[in-house]
Amino acid sequence: MSKFKLLAFVTLITLAFGVALVGDAVAGEKGKTRVVFHSTKWQQIEVGDVEGHIVAVNEAVGIITVLEGDKSTDGAAVRLVSLSDINTKTGTGTIRGYNEHTSREGAKGYEEWEGQLLPDGRAQGRFAWLRTTGKWAGMKVWGSWKSQMVSPGQWYSDSEWEMEKLSR
Repeated sequence: MSKFKLLAFVTLITLAFGVALVGDAVAGEKGKTRVVFHSTKWQQIEVGDVEGHIVAVNEAVGIITVLEGDKSTDGAAVRLVSLSDINTKTGTGTIRGYNEHTSREGAKGYEEWEGQLLPDGRAQGRFAWLRTTGKWAGMKVWGSWKSQMVSPGQWYSDSEWEMEKLSR
């Protein structure tokens, strides 16, 4: 077989394989969700450099409601673990953490997120799912979120997301 024929054959095989992979992916689906959270643990330590500066660890639980888009996460439970660096006098600071999403059937999605606290009790940031299992296996989800405190230890978080998943 000549080098040209071999190269053409390899190119055709590569193209066919690439088309098959792309054909199994659902790309760029967008949606919106709301998660209502309730804090279950809160531990804080005063830093002492300026009045009101604390570092806190928080654990919370919540439930997802899908407002638009793919409904596969609707009703899923969320467990949040976060680390906050906050000035309680100004209400500003940085937060970051991880969420574990669990579907009714036991599928898991692990998310990493980060954001900024704003003086008016809101927060905003970005997130990305790191790993998925079960019916969510192969899903990639990323986007932005905005949260609003409702009362101490209770808030909701609205997300706009984009998702890619392998079709089955």
